[in-house]
Amino acid sequence: MTEERISILVADDDPFVRAMLQEILESADYAVQTSDDGSEAFRIWFASPESTDLIISDMNMEKMSGLELIRQVRRYSGAVPLIILTVNDEISVALEAIRSGATDYLLKDENIQETILISVERVIEKDRLKKQNLRLMHELEEKNRELAASNRKLLDLNQQKNRFLGIAAHDLRGPIGGIMGLSEMLMEEGAGKISEDHETFIRTIHSVSKEMLLLLNDLLDVSVIESGRLDIRPETDDLKALLEKRIEINRFAADKKKIRIQTDFSDIPPLSFDAKRISQVFDNYISNAVKFSPINSNIYIKLTQENDFVRVTVRDEGPGISEEDRGKLFGEFQRLSARPTAGESSTGLGLAIVKKIIDGHGGKVCAESREGEGAAFSFLIPFT
Repeated sequence: MTEERISILVADDDPFVRAMLQEILESADYAVQTSDDGSEAFRIWFASPESTDLIISDMNMEKMSGLELIRQVRRYSGAVPLIILTVNDEISVALEAIRSGATDYLLKDENIQETILISVERVIEKDRLKKQNLRLMHELEEKNRELAASNRKLLDLNQQKNRFLGIAAHDLRGPIGGIMGLSEMLMEEGAGKISEDHETFIRTIHSVSKEMLLLLNDLLDVSVIESGRLDIRPETDDLKALLEKRIEINRFAADKKKIRIQTDFSDIPPLSFDAKRISQVFDNYISNAVKFSPINSNIYIKLTQENDFVRVTVRDEGPGISEEDRGKLFGEFQRLSARPTAGESSTGLGLAIVKKIIDGHGGKVCAESREGEGAAFSFLIPFT
């Protein structure tokens, strides 16, 4: 299939110039129409604007000047390119034509036979690129509209998922909590009265139900946070005192593995934070440090002020984090290759919840580690 020829409309009241331009342009395989004045050229174009790819017009014509032709065409179309022909002493007028909407101007001199094709090719290529850019912009706008619609649909589906997840986790928490409580009661009351196998079964039921309850609590946190219902209630409080209290609560698990907790706390003035949520973050950091630390090792906890932020760092002497696993940190349901040293369980949701809570405080989370050299997890919250 042959490409359609480019159609050019030439307006000039000099018959010699018209004939010369027509011959030059047709020799370059352009389709050419001619007119001897601006008003006729305008009527030809107006009757079928889509049939004209380019207008070439002399500046000085009796019935309608080239400048007026430009203005009339531009009243109806800003798309069709237009070259104005002028003589040397009309350069200022040619510049006015450019300001009025001409695409280019060309001097009527002894070189016009060579320069006309160069000018036409340049203008046609510029117009082609302009149309291509407009088409691409329209396509991009359409794709953006489609993407926005898809995002709205995904957001609606995600909100539905969070609602269903929250309902399911909430409804299951009660029965599983009951199973855990009953199994604990059976362990206490059945000690020494039932067989060793039965005691093992009951301990397994209690352990599994406890893990399931922890998972459900994490799922509820995730569904609350993702649905936009994360309720951060900051109040001015003593962060150092809070950390010391949480350390004592977590010390029992550390003592079971003979892990020593070392602290280095700077004096930090009171600041605004949600004590319940920050306790949740710190408990996650310290419980992970205990889980992944070997027996008879150390955990180092540091509290410092850095400019307008407070940093809390928990560093362990565990196996560290591989380069592959570092990209998974703070993601949901991410299980790392490193395993707890005493068979402790992990839901894979804790660090994701940590990040969302700290984001809600306007802070940030950090992790530093080399495989085999332990890991250091930090969070920063601003003084506000």
